[in-house]
Amino acid sequence: MKWYLLLSVLLLSGCSAEYHLKKAVKKDPSILKRDTVIVHDTTVLPSVVLRDTVRLKEIDTLVLTKEKLNLKIVRVKDTFQIDAECKGDTIIKTISIPIESISYVEKDKWYHKMYRYTFFALVFITIASILKRILDRYVDKL
Repeated sequence: MKWYLLLSVLLLSGCSAEYHLKKAVKKDPSILKRDTVIVHDTTVLPSVVLRDTVRLKEIDTLVLTKEKLNLKIVRVKDTFQIDAECKGDTIIKTISIPIESISYVEKDKWYHKMYRYTFFALVFITIASILKRILDRYVDKL
């Protein structure tokens, strides 16, 4: 019965996740490289149309066109008719955000140390009991 208990303790005390992670990093160190996520942020500005009227005398027309601005001023006798349009715009920002694929921080807490020392103590006790049984058998025969 003792052997079953001892064997089950030895089988259930397997390797920790830290051990497997260290082994994986040894095989392929590129898993700890940083990846970059690219985010496209789009802002759409709507177009703005403005109409206004000012009254003066004489007739004239003025048209002003620039990149995104259309301005038309029509003067008929004592009336100004102003049509202004600022076309909409789309602003696209590309933001690169570096992220870590795996963050590995090795911390040894008190219960990890206790677990490790307990395991070594069990191994030592097991070996000592096996040696004691072997010596008892041979000493009785002599």
